[in-house]
Amino acid sequence: MRKFRMEKIFLGLFFATIFCLLGCGPRLAKGPATASEILPPDSLKVKFSIDVDDSVNGSHTLSAVLFAVPYKRYRLEFSGPMGIGIASVLWTDAKWTLLLSQQKSYATGMGQFVGGFAGIPLFDMHRIAALFWGETFPQNAVVDSTRDSAGVKIIVGKNSLGIPFRAERNADGRVTKIVEGKETLTFEDYAEFNDRIAPAVTRAYRDGKNVLTVKIKRVNTDAEWGDATWRLPIPDSYEKIRY
Repeated sequence: MRKFRMEKIFLGLFFATIFCLLGCGPRLAKGPATASEILPPDSLKVKFSIDVDDSVNGSHTLSAVLFAVPYKRYRLEFSGPMGIGIASVLWTDAKWTLLLSQQKSYATGMGQFVGGFAGIPLFDMHRIAALFWGETFPQNAVVDSTRDSAGVKIIVGKNSLGIPFRAERNADGRVTKIVEGKETLTFEDYAEFNDRIAPAVTRAYRDGKNVLTVKIKRVNTDAEWGDATWRLPIPDSYEKIRY
């Protein structure tokens, strides 16, 4: 069905727009890098929604859940209307599995980065999780200059791919905007989630059009879950994606 054919469009927009701007991909930039100012929690469970506005296929909404033991293991689940599963990602012990449920296909690999095939862009699971514990500034970015303008600190530099960006921090020191070429991220309505301060709403703009919105519903930093969370069985009927 057509609505199920949308899963790669959803994932492509989500990962490419949000996390490439936040610094996904191999760490290519050289020179002094900014250190993270925010320590990750011991564990994290997040419920959030994704609104996608695609010029060809219209507007759609996904629900998602992230389980995380930062920098050690992650489980990410996407579902569509009526809770129908769309995709699952498991990253643990530097090995990953990606299931595309409606396509009945899967891929596996090793290393920090997942994707880079079948229309799924390369993405960094660490960066996905970091957004939800409040780390919005590009990881391993090189800062070229900073200046103050009407109470806003303007930061100019290059992200981990060596691509120029311009970021804005408000008087509270929170990143409110990142601009990179024709794409812009805004971080809005910072709020306390459990014991973390994070943007309740993240919006992605392309050529001035709001193409994707991520809304945090709930964050739990002392979540407990069973061992089954870290197992992602592959059905015999699924076809392996070759890349």
